[in-house]
Amino acid sequence: MIYEFSLLIVYKDTNITALDVPISADEYENISKIQQQVLEQLASDQPSSVILNSLCILAESLLPNSVASIMMLDKKSSLISVICAPSSPKAGHDALTNLQPGPHGDSCGNAVFHNNAQFVRNAFEDPRWQDLRQVAYDFNLWSCWSMPIRDKNKQAIGPFALSSFEHRTPAPFHKKLL
Repeated sequence: MIYEFSLLIVYKDTNITALDVPISADEYENISKIQQQVLEQLASDQPSSVILNSLCILAESLLPNSVASIMMLDKKSSLISVICAPSSPKAGHDALTNLQPGPHGDSCGNAVFHNNAQFVRNAFEDPRWQDLRQVAYDFNLWSCWSMPIRDKNKQAIGPFALSSFEHRTPAPFHKKLL
């Protein structure tokens, strides 16, 4: 059985604004399990750091050879920094501190800057990674998919990202997972 979900995605230089993302019943179940676990943690009053770490680890379990991260925008400085990336080394956290969102600010900086999903297959060559290309090389991040986290006014306040150690394009399931 295939479920149909509507997911708003705006692709650069196209007229596509909405996309129905079909996923299988098993994929739907995997996403439902993550939602259930996160809701259980919220209901049991777990600290936000525990919940966010769990969310990242669960997402990573559904995309082998990847790391998940959550960054937040500092309203005063307008810079983004990692608040959660449990599988990334401290040096990775440090490299992703106080970054300026913008058209060359990697997948996460673009997700915040444009307030829409960014799917980069090749961080070593994609112009969106121009300002952080060295980070891609240093940590062997070949691809990175990033979804903006929005506040109640639909403004981007940070990104959730899945970065991979291989060149990848997200399947419909991965877009829904993000």
